[in-house]
Amino acid sequence: MTLKNVEFNVRGEIPVVEDILRCLRNLILTPVGTVPLDRDFGIDQSILGLPIDVAQSLLAVEIIDKVDRYEPRVSVAEVKLTASIDGKITAKVVIESG
Repeated sequence: MTLKNVEFNVRGEIPVVEDILRCLRNLILTPVGTVPLDRDFGIDQSILGLPIDVAQSLLAVEIIDKVDRYEPRVSVAEVKLTASIDGKITAKVVIESG
């Protein structure tokens, strides 16, 4: 499985929302361990090798934790993950003002 896409829904008014969405997309689509000087930045891709129901749960928790750590301007209200038949996962993340 691979995490190929992330979609966002925004609840309420959030200043500089386009900048925040760009930062979040970068965070969620970056594999952990690939950013020099901050090896914890990104999402743990090893989760994607687990059974789909386990992977979806752990990936949702990973997204919530990383957004909380790296993007204090917003908080995650909801994460929905959908997997296609070819193993590509799309994350749908609902954010609100932090």
